[in-house]
Amino acid sequence: MGGLTDPDLPDPDEAMRPERLAALPPSRLSASRALVNRMIAQRWRVEQVRFDVDDRARGEAVYRVHAPGRSFDFMVFSFEPVLEGRTGRIIGTNWDMMGSLVEGVASAGDMRRTKEELPKLYAGRATPGTLVWCRSNRSLRLFDHVIDRLAAGRQPDVDELWRAGYLMRNTGLDGNGTFGTRSYLALEDGHPLAAPYHAQMLAAYLMREFSFDLVEHLARAASSAAVRLDPALRRILGLGNGSALGLVFFANNHPALLDRWLTLRFGAVARARRIPAVAGSRDWRRVAELVQRAIRFYDEDPFTYSGFTAAGAVADGLRRIAKRMDDPERAVSTFGDLVDAELGADAVGVFDAILLELRPDEVDALLRRQPVDERLMARPEQSVGELLNLLDGEYAWTERFDMSAPEQRRFRWYKSRDAEEPRRGPVAEVPDGFEWALDLPGDIARLRAALRTIPPETTVAEFLAAHPAERATVTRAQGLAGRRYHSPHMNMLAADFVPARIVRLLNSAFHGLDKTVDAFGRNVLGLLFHGAPTRDDLAAGTGADWIYPAKPGGTR
Repeated sequence: MGGLTDPDLPDPDEAMRPERLAALPPSRLSASRALVNRMIAQRWRVEQVRFDVDDRARGEAVYRVHAPGRSFDFMVFSFEPVLEGRTGRIIGTNWDMMGSLVEGVASAGDMRRTKEELPKLYAGRATPGTLVWCRSNRSLRLFDHVIDRLAAGRQPDVDELWRAGYLMRNTGLDGNGTFGTRSYLALEDGHPLAAPYHAQMLAAYLMREFSFDLVEHLARAASSAAVRLDPALRRILGLGNGSALGLVFFANNHPALLDRWLTLRFGAVARARRIPAVAGSRDWRRVAELVQRAIRFYDEDPFTYSGFTAAGAVADGLRRIAKRMDDPERAVSTFGDLVDAELGADAVGVFDAILLELRPDEVDALLRRQPVDERLMARPEQSVGELLNLLDGEYAWTERFDMSAPEQRRFRWYKSRDAEEPRRGPVAEVPDGFEWALDLPGDIARLRAALRTIPPETTVAEFLAAHPAERATVTRAQGLAGRRYHSPHMNMLAADFVPARIVRLLNSAFHGLDKTVDAFGRNVLGLLFHGAPTRDDLAAGTGADWIYPAKPGGTR
């Protein structure tokens, strides 16, 4: 399972369509799942070293993570909720907590400077050794419900917990160079957080742990009869997350990273599908067990998916797989023989993720290959004819879009004045706005047309001297030559483009969020660490088999 290529890799013309990318679910290669699995395997320990928070949630806390060979401190600054200026957007001025993940032990000076700099956001600068800045807000109604129940000596209502899924919602995970944080590419070999987005996921995991500690602390402050939150209920509560149009730009701006991750995933799935499917074998029993767990998980999903496949339909596709496994007349030699298009892309994606659980060590080893040099190198010595052949071969998909048609240029992408947040609106409403979109179909069509007016033996250097405006498009095409999964096959200017599909790709498949619900075709909400072990579980060496959690029974 260790290679980067495989003869059974899917055709990019199908795999890179936005609707297919949106159907990719979390797997062992997703950042949050991969991090938790590493923490379990390596017996990471999370220690609460300080918790100076009053009965109105004002104060500070420090958590220390002990990983092999090094430690990390997570500084928490907690606040009493204030509705004014409280928003999930970066323009907010009030959050219920802010945090900073740093390498090593945070000093008193680090705490002081971070507390001063964090609220400044764009104007702030992280202290040396900082990996992530983060912010979150409570789910106010559910948070208060849990406090009231615990203070009364009772457990919260399971249905309420299952419907919301989180006590706190992430409103920002800023790292990889943002605000002066350390880039993951600068992390040395063997660093516990060297894989893309693992530092952000560790900060998110610690925000989740803080939410449990805070709700119990406030319940104890309200009543001496307060009880702790049941560990089973802790596990099903994740960290809420909402993402919007910015992730479309992430996909555009990190094509080499996207290609590497998708190549690893598609290759691992292709190899997993070739595992012999022997009825009654350990692999067979494991797949059957996880399929049943996934069916229950999707059947119990309370959310509505207006733009994505309904959870019940995913469960139905998995039921068909289970039925095929139970059919003694069906000829099956490999697990891939159980898969076909009639199951639905989402159910197939879940089944593929299940197959990756059969060879966990081999799949986890691929994490070391996720980091990639993202620099795109031009080839000025290449001939115009060679570049045209490259465009005709690797960008034939762009010709599906007639960029002269009005509906193909319906929207303009711009940035807001208040916080430079990505926005999308009809061109007529922002006629003078700067276009921030990656118009790959239009760029390729324009470049192709210009190249065809030049003798094919002309060098690209000579071409660019006469057409300097084409440098960025040429560099992207040459720098990504030979890679198959670097750019979603989309026209993000078109009237029928659904941004939430690309947002879901990053949130679900790349980051590992469960229950990713679309909102207005551009936002995606979901849960990080839904079912994941708590820090007490990590210390006890339990909770390794945590995916597809079941709803605990009954109201308490």
